[in-house]
Amino acid sequence: MGQVKILSGWSQTGGSTTANINLTNALNQRGINTVFCGPHEWHLGKCEANYLKNVKVKPDDYFIMHYLPYVQTRPDVKKFILSVHEKEVMPLSKINWKIYDKVHFLNEAQYQWHQAQIDEEIPYFICGNAHEKLLPLENKNINNVAGIIGSIDRNKQTHESIERALNDGMHKIIIFGNIHDNDYFNTQVKPLIEMNGNKIVMAGFVEDKNKIYDTVTDVYLSSLSENASLVADECQMTGVKFHGNANISTPNIMPNDEIVKIWKRELEL
Repeated sequence: MGQVKILSGWSQTGGSTTANINLTNALNQRGINTVFCGPHEWHLGKCEANYLKNVKVKPDDYFIMHYLPYVQTRPDVKKFILSVHEKEVMPLSKINWKIYDKVHFLNEAQYQWHQAQIDEEIPYFICGNAHEKLLPLENKNINNVAGIIGSIDRNKQTHESIERALNDGMHKIIIFGNIHDNDYFNTQVKPLIEMNGNKIVMAGFVEDKNKIYDTVTDVYLSSLSENASLVADECQMTGVKFHGNANISTPNIMPNDEIVKIWKRELEL
């Protein structure tokens, strides 16, 4: 059998990268030779990984493609699957989706959003994100500590999460994530931090998920557009109270064994 290659145009910090790392590890742990290839360095060392530029096309390989909208032709591989983690960021109506054998969506609502923009029926399947094992910390010695997790940018609406947490009476707010939009941070987030003194802490990107969820009681997410939020899933696993909005779907955690079973079926392994 050839190799399963998960190819993405984004392998920097982010929910989709974490999901692709988790899927790579889940498949390898169950005896399916898999590699995750991307253009950035962050994914290296977290799973079987390589750079996107080093990918070689072999006829017995299986390609799972993520966030590569410029691909126009089908390579000579056994299976060619488009894995869509986004909505507005990469609408199927704007790319050549017909070159793929099937399209993978994370949930029914995401599929319906894309299908509504396309006249023809999309050949698809639904499978949730693979996840790492997280356990709740018993006997936390903290109260009313809010976490805001994810990239700091206009889509995540970090300032909105801060305001909601303050209005709910949180004693402390910890922001976990990298600044991806400096203008947004300087105009919307930084003033709130300066107004509230030591109440708001910038923790930066923290890779160890247990260190995040062990130090907060509540998590706020206020995205303008969000699909199958890993943060919502992680809150459910760790017992942390999640405060989302209407743009964030209800967590639907699938066991990794079930996720691998679906991928084996769709790749015909």
